[in-house]
Amino acid sequence: MQNLNGIKHMRQWLAVGFVTVWLGFQPLQTWAQSDAVKVGVVNVAVLLEQSPQAKSASAGLEQEFSAQQQELINLNSQMEQKQSELNRDRLAMTESQQNLREREVAILGREIQRKRNDVQELLNIRRNEELAKLQNVVNDAIRAVGQREGFDLILYEGIAFTSSRIDLTEQVLQYMTELHEQPGSNFNR
Repeated sequence: MQNLNGIKHMRQWLAVGFVTVWLGFQPLQTWAQSDAVKVGVVNVAVLLEQSPQAKSASAGLEQEFSAQQQELINLNSQMEQKQSELNRDRLAMTESQQNLREREVAILGREIQRKRNDVQELLNIRRNEELAKLQNVVNDAIRAVGQREGFDLILYEGIAFTSSRIDLTEQVLQYMTELHEQPGSNFNR
């Protein structure tokens, strides 16, 4: 008898659960029957690499750090020349002269390494600053294209597959190109 009451009780709960689930899906059905949602996807990595703003930022950083890079190249040439002279003249030198030249080469090597680290650190800081500016430009471009084209949702992180039908990367890239070519656009100019 108790087993029959348990089955009856379970059937009541299943009925309540079914009605709850059915009522829960009602708004979804009416939503799906209304206007379709327009969804797009953007590959931000392509925009951060191929946009004219990205190319301009990269060229600006190269120009900004070209003097430091040239200085490192010159110092490296000096060190190679000193090392070559040391190797060439080693047999004609006294032990103290050899030690002095070896110390000069070692000191120059440490100076080059220190300067290389300083330049790399500054370059990383500047690259991050430019990337932050570029990400703002990319986000604004995505938002502008989305609003212009009437999209309800645009995704750009963690996408495993995208149909070319909803990929907006080229449209956003074209918008960024047009934006870059406009007078008054001063991103890294």
